[in-house]
Amino acid sequence: MKRSIKTVAIIGGGPSGCALATLLKRKGFTVAVFYLEKRPEIIVGESLVPAIIPFLRKLGVEDEVKTYSTYKPGASVWVNKDEEATSPFSFGGGGLPHYAYNVPRTQFDKTIFDLALREGVTFFNQAAKLEKTGNGDELKLGDETLASIHGFFGGQPHLIVDTSGRSRTIARLLNIPTRAGYRKDVALFAHLSGAEKIEPYNIHLHRLAKGWTWRIPLPDRISVGVVINPEHLGEYGSNKEEQYDNILKRDETLVKFTKNAKRETGVMQYDNYQLISQKMYGKNWLLAGDAGGFLDPIFSSGLFLAIKGAFAAADAIEAGTDKAFSKYQRYQLYELSIWQKLVDTWYSGSLFTLFKVGQDRMDTAFGRFIGPHMQRHLTRIFSGEAVYRFYSRGFLNFVLGPMISLMKLGRLHNRNIKDLEIK
Repeated sequence: MKRSIKTVAIIGGGPSGCALATLLKRKGFTVAVFYLEKRPEIIVGESLVPAIIPFLRKLGVEDEVKTYSTYKPGASVWVNKDEEATSPFSFGGGGLPHYAYNVPRTQFDKTIFDLALREGVTFFNQAAKLEKTGNGDELKLGDETLASIHGFFGGQPHLIVDTSGRSRTIARLLNIPTRAGYRKDVALFAHLSGAEKIEPYNIHLHRLAKGWTWRIPLPDRISVGVVINPEHLGEYGSNKEEQYDNILKRDETLVKFTKNAKRETGVMQYDNYQLISQKMYGKNWLLAGDAGGFLDPIFSSGLFLAIKGAFAAADAIEAGTDKAFSKYQRYQLYELSIWQKLVDTWYSGSLFTLFKVGQDRMDTAFGRFIGPHMQRHLTRIFSGEAVYRFYSRGFLNFVLGPMISLMKLGRLHNRNIKDLEIK
């Protein structure tokens, strides 16, 4: 059955909501975005992956993003403070660009917002109150909200899309079941000046004695984040600023890179990790972006999934059929589950183990044969391509599972492998 959708209310003015609004406006829908201007000083998700570049081109904003961003040619992973494995995106081959960008989020988000404005999207600078209608899982805009927009939709909108991010407006209202990740980490991050320079401008990911850290080079600063089990935080202070500053002073890896640095921003904290709604649409509503599901930021998938999801949502809304909405939900849940499996390989230590064991075996005939192949598909994790290629997924499942077990026999004791897990 095809739904009659001509008017769409979007809740949330972040990149996902604004990208979706732009796409729907281009398709001829009447669209309005409800948003509040309140934004954090800095926002997690500053490092893009090459997989987002084709979508930025379709939106028509890559050239603008390039003007204020740092060119990102690859990713570097550190097993410890002295051992680095670097993968330029060019090693991944495939059909994606061999670069991405590290972006100041306030500017990036403004780029997508301003694009929607130029395309003729209407914005209401206010919160939208949603209510249940009492008719199944149908929703409506509250009378006060409808009155405040002076009949913009000519009544109730035909569809309400939640892109409110981790606020999860509709999921909370309808008490939609969720699936959470098994870890409950906390991320603390800030922008630093005077930290050790990063050249080329890869994202750098480090194992720490407790947790892990990212270093993202931005045009005039470096974003440094620490992801840690909250059980450890009390050791470092009574508030997030003390905790962040003391972790940088005490961890030997971070001391190496930040000993001369000055914190230029407040400390932001994220502690709601890896939460996926198990229902993405209803009678007259849809979830998109983080409002539908979000993951640990380890592989920089957040903005990519938000923008890509906007394109998928726009296609489903244009089709307007139950089949299209069901397909959208099915694929969003599948996509998030595959990314989650990759996230788990980081925390289990599988990626670090593969690196360590691979170093030991690269001088063998088998190592020289498999090495370039392995590097190509591991690089695709960081480019965003591995999730979407059947062969890459199968190969990674093999090398991160049975192959590790075979290669480590007689070379590394199980206790040492266990030590590579993220604590």
